[in-house]
Amino acid sequence: MFLSMSILDHHSLHFLDELPKNAKGLEAASFLRKVLGPEQALAATEQHSLRRKAFLQRGNRDFKLLTRKGLEQATHPMVAVWRARELSKISPGGSFWDATCGLGADSLALARAGMTVVSSDLDPRTAHCAAYNLTEAEGLTGNTLVLACDATEGAVKASGMLIDPDRRTAGRRRLNPAAWSPSLDQCLNLLGQVEIGCVKLAPALEPNEEILSQGTLCWVSFERELKEVTLFTGLARADGPERRVVALSLDGGEATLAGEPITLAPMDPEKVGDIGWLANPDPALLRSGLLEFEAKRHGMLPLAPQLAWLGGHERPSSPFLKARRVLGSTQADPRRVRKMLAEHDVGPLEVWKRGHPDPAEVIARRFRGRGSRRAILAIGRLEQGHQAWLLDLNPDPSA
Repeated sequence: MFLSMSILDHHSLHFLDELPKNAKGLEAASFLRKVLGPEQALAATEQHSLRRKAFLQRGNRDFKLLTRKGLEQATHPMVAVWRARELSKISPGGSFWDATCGLGADSLALARAGMTVVSSDLDPRTAHCAAYNLTEAEGLTGNTLVLACDATEGAVKASGMLIDPDRRTAGRRRLNPAAWSPSLDQCLNLLGQVEIGCVKLAPALEPNEEILSQGTLCWVSFERELKEVTLFTGLARADGPERRVVALSLDGGEATLAGEPITLAPMDPEKVGDIGWLANPDPALLRSGLLEFEAKRHGMLPLAPQLAWLGGHERPSSPFLKARRVLGSTQADPRRVRKMLAEHDVGPLEVWKRGHPDPAEVIARRFRGRGSRRAILAIGRLEQGHQAWLLDLNPDPSA
């Protein structure tokens, strides 16, 4: 990627912008070789590939100059917009330091939300990308300040601060907060010096009491995929429960849940086949520890310890629970499952699974029948063995 940074200039980037938006790799490479020198064409082709990847993964074209690592670590634009909106409510038009800005996704969202933003990154090449992206972004007015500096040196004074520590070492993700750059302790020390703070944590990190005591933890999903966990500190800390879950959707929808973990006894094993509804939780709800809290609110129970599916007799209205009506249930013996599917005239299958060794697509092929009806086959591991539930594919059976 250093080659791209050192060779590409505004002239060659202009030709990138001239490419058709849906140009494929060979078509783009052929065009760029005609208008640029060999090295510039190679670097520009790499940039085109990264731009296409960014669009396919994130659905926007805000990033004009990228690195592979920067794209892997960049905040999803919908999540960045949500966070910027939350922070702007606390301090409308306030000053914010995006101290580890990467390619500039969060800086762009903060600026579009009306904040005064200073961006910085430890890597000069990444800072160069961010400066270009912010300069070329639509909807921004005024000058953009991007620095190449160490976040721990406190080079910028602002009322708010956002830190996204690098959690990769030698290409591997690190769960140990002491191995992050900056480390979690360094991040918390920096956030203690500003009025409004937030630090992005690893989604798989198990929060302990020390972390929870620092502020409000928020698990954020987009289209039922867990994207990140953010710790809000200072004035950004919410009143009330220390845990929140946010589910974002492509149509702009947003659902929020706040609560504290509780413990519910799982359902009687003899009754798991008699439920009317089975619910599959949003991964953000599951990771937050609020699954049983939400289950109680909707009259549901865990089907088994560690299974993470809920069962009940009434349809839950929670946006964090993907619930389907149960058409039938049996032990996950292949002959019994095929008999159940045949009785309900089921052919093509969507598969949900928990604790089963085979991939979902393999199970779907194995049990695909000749029936005319599409349905969901859920297979979960209980203490007494695997159980299968046949679920209505339609989320609203009355429709």
